[in-house]
Amino acid sequence: MIFKVLTIIAGLTIVLWSGTPSAHGQKATEIFIPVGQSPGLSGKKTVVGTIATIDARARTVTVGGPSGSWSATITDRTKIWLDRSKLRLTNQQGTFADFKTGLLAEVKYVDPEATTKGKGPADWVKIQVAEPTAPSGPPVR
Repeated sequence: MIFKVLTIIAGLTIVLWSGTPSAHGQKATEIFIPVGQSPGLSGKKTVVGTIATIDARARTVTVGGPSGSWSATITDRTKIWLDRSKLRLTNQQGTFADFKTGLLAEVKYVDPEATTKGKGPADWVKIQVAEPTAPSGPPVR
């Protein structure tokens, strides 16, 4: 009986000490969640808007929406994901070259305060792809 009680207490201690399991799981699965639908993040800890400007030299992207605009610096650590759910395709990793003005994007900053400041380095960015991209190279006959 005492062994069962100690085992339960140890198990609860480990679970509570390790943090919220769903937060860890959400980080691993964030690539698969469509733009604007991240539970507990979208609209609260992220910004969603249309890509207004892209500065390749400074590696910054400005996203605009009804309540303002936000600038994000894209670093080597920033994850870029392509949300292809509107095309009924699997989401995939993207690159800086995938940023196009007019596309819907969601930005999560490294520093949660950056959401209210309107600028800072991005932790991740999701870009919603609503139309298939043209294949590169000569047409296949």
